[in-house]
Amino acid sequence: MEIIVVSDTNIFIDLYKIDLLDEFFSLAIHVHTTDLIIYELKVKEQKNKILGYDKLFIKKFDMQEMMELVNFQRKMQDMTNVSIQDCSVWVYAKNNDYILLTGDSKLRKVAIKEGTNVRGILYIFDRMVEENLITPQKACEKIQLLRQLNGRLPSKEIDKRVCMWSDKDKIQGK
Repeated sequence: MEIIVVSDTNIFIDLYKIDLLDEFFSLAIHVHTTDLIIYELKVKEQKNKILGYDKLFIKKFDMQEMMELVNFQRKMQDMTNVSIQDCSVWVYAKNNDYILLTGDSKLRKVAIKEGTNVRGILYIFDRMVEENLITPQKACEKIQLLRQLNGRLPSKEIDKRVCMWSDKDKIQGK
């Protein structure tokens, strides 16, 4: 079954910071995002690196779709204060039954509540280890580095994975 994820800005930024974009784009998934997310990337090197992946599909909204997006954002204002960029990936994922990939807790909560399939950075790490794109040891190192850089990550879930990946390395004799 083909897996398509729609990535929010924070996923790209986090993976760039810990130098795992190549592995991310090597996963057996299709990576989509929106033009509004690309515009949100302000660091030139980051943006150029992300745009350099042929595997990335960028959804461009036409004027009609933009109007629908603005109306959707207004409607959602009562529930949460999500940005137009957040709404762009949410609506795109929701309308196409794709996985929304985000680290934004406000977006995550409201999107799940509204029935959208949502995953975060830990899903990406799990996939990279499962697909042998990174070793469990490297996963431990990178997730702990990311935790230092991004204090909003779920510590308990990270600790579980670090423990599990450390055990895998011991079993494999590494």
